[in-house]
Amino acid sequence: MSTRLPGTMLLLALYGMPAVLNRKAEGAGMSPYLLWMTVGTAVIFALYGLRCLLAGRGRPVRKRALLTAAVALVLAVRLTLEFARVGYLVLSEALDFEAYDYDWVWIMEDLFTFDISTLSFFFGAAGVCLSVLLANRLTRPGAVVAGMDAFAPFGALLAALFRMGQISDPFSGGGKVLPDGSPFNRFPFALEIEIQGGFSDWVWAVCVLSAAFALIWAVVSFLISFRGRGRPGLNFTLTLFFLCVPQIMCESMRDNDVRWLFVHAEQVLCAAVALGVLLFWVIGSRNVPPLRRWAPLPAAVLCIGLLVVTEFAIDGKWFDFSRTVCYIFMTFVLAGMGFAGGWAARNWNRAGESHSPAP
Repeated sequence: MSTRLPGTMLLLALYGMPAVLNRKAEGAGMSPYLLWMTVGTAVIFALYGLRCLLAGRGRPVRKRALLTAAVALVLAVRLTLEFARVGYLVLSEALDFEAYDYDWVWIMEDLFTFDISTLSFFFGAAGVCLSVLLANRLTRPGAVVAGMDAFAPFGALLAALFRMGQISDPFSGGGKVLPDGSPFNRFPFALEIEIQGGFSDWVWAVCVLSAAFALIWAVVSFLISFRGRGRPGLNFTLTLFFLCVPQIMCESMRDNDVRWLFVHAEQVLCAAVALGVLLFWVIGSRNVPPLRRWAPLPAAVLCIGLLVVTEFAIDGKWFDFSRTVCYIFMTFVLAGMGFAGGWAARNWNRAGESHSPAP
């Protein structure tokens, strides 16, 4: 491995650097956000490499751990932005090949010409996860699950950093406009947005709320990681679930994003991932009594149904409740969904609990 390391890193560097150097940024908020994303990603993956280095035993294992972190970083720099951009185009149905007259040079040039408001956080996060998965699969195929578990708290921390970066663009990181004179018209509750004529409005700082949820779970995930107990895959699946659940409400609060009818596109995707993770836990809990095993699933489906009804109320389709009441109710519903997920995760962990191999 030592003879392949320099060549591997050189090839990966040649692959990854164009993602940073050749981007066409539009809008005043894009350059600082791109810099924030790049530097933040580098720092987080450096910490991930340090974590794997300290956990490894023996020089060869530590070399593989450092190589894993380096490969993951280079892949993430490239895949995160590309997934985020392409994901946004797919969700918004903005990729019209006929409009480009099927000119692929024009399509690829416009594909990566974007501003901060044309990035999908969900697909960007998927790009990060795929980068870490591929890096572990390529460099240490026998410890892929352990590597994903080790990355879980750093992934939550990275999500918090990315959300905080949206402060530079209130259009993408903000929610509904607050009334004049509101006591919440100040940071960190709101973001100031400039409008025509030299005036400004204040919008809810949804990105700060999202970052707070991710940061809280990062702390929890670090505690789980340092305890070193639990079934392999527990920390990563828990992180995936508890990052998606609060994001369902945060996406509902956003104003300038992709909508499908009366719901938000990324809100639906987060709910689908959370439900998928819970189903994975339920199916994997084979040694648990049937009633206790399957009970979290209908509970979570009921919560999803209540969320749909709440979205109807927010949109004013069926009921005439204030948005504040609707979001308070949604908070309790999501808490119930979190309880169902924790129940299913506990069953899954007890069904096959064993010590994870050192990452």
